[in-house]
Amino acid sequence: MEKRTGLVEANDGVSLYYEDTGSGKPVFLIHGGGLSLGWWRKQVPALSQRFRVIAADTRGNGRSDKTPWGHRTARYAMDVRQIIETLDLDEVTLVGWSIGARTVLSYIELFRGYRLKGVVLVDEVPSIEVHDPPDPPDASAEPAAESPSDDETERKRRQLRDMFVSLDVPDAELDVLLEESRENTPAQGVTLGPDYQAQDWRPMLPSIYLPVLITTGGKSGAYPGCRYMYAHIPGARMEVFEDSGHVLFYEEPDRFNAVVAEFIDGLHAASRG
Repeated sequence: MEKRTGLVEANDGVSLYYEDTGSGKPVFLIHGGGLSLGWWRKQVPALSQRFRVIAADTRGNGRSDKTPWGHRTARYAMDVRQIIETLDLDEVTLVGWSIGARTVLSYIELFRGYRLKGVVLVDEVPSIEVHDPPDPPDASAEPAAESPSDDETERKRRQLRDMFVSLDVPDAELDVLLEESRENTPAQGVTLGPDYQAQDWRPMLPSIYLPVLITTGGKSGAYPGCRYMYAHIPGARMEVFEDSGHVLFYEEPDRFNAVVAEFIDGLHAASRG
């Protein structure tokens, strides 16, 4: 499948990198905070067999400009809109994971259903108040000793590996994911973190009129927040990936891709009917 690539200049001069694969109804994939579009490597080949799939690196990440400013979900949402307009997309299904899902909610708040057909929210909470806290540390456990060979790469591998619940990802694959994010702007967390902590999307949820699919990992701390959104967004649908955590689309890609494709098919079948 031919992949087209390009840069879109945002209205503040930042260059945003995107990849455009396949043809048909457009699907726009938005990755999590501080990562890159490479995390969708198990979605793009499958979904692009039937749809036009656009994946973009958010500012500061991947092959987009490494700007230290603009790291708020509202700015990310504006960036998404500018890519949509530049590529002249319509009836788009936005798929956002983690902070990418917050970006989708921000897009809806700012632009309502502008050029959208539906949205997929992947394992995110509407507020930190509806998030499972991490398990408390075992007070009786001895802290793990770091060996002299434990370098920064190994530490980051462990951080990535901890994101997966049901999948044992080889070091070589983890290293590819790390390399894709190696040059990302470290300063983005300074503004993105407080922005994330302060957000509370719960009051807006009942006003969302677009079709919404919520996907969540049964072993993810975001599960309670996803349940909350399912209960408060009119007509929302939810799929729980019982054996997965926060990276459910990477752990169970075949099922995730099938669920998303079925949702998109339903959107367009309903409009034809």
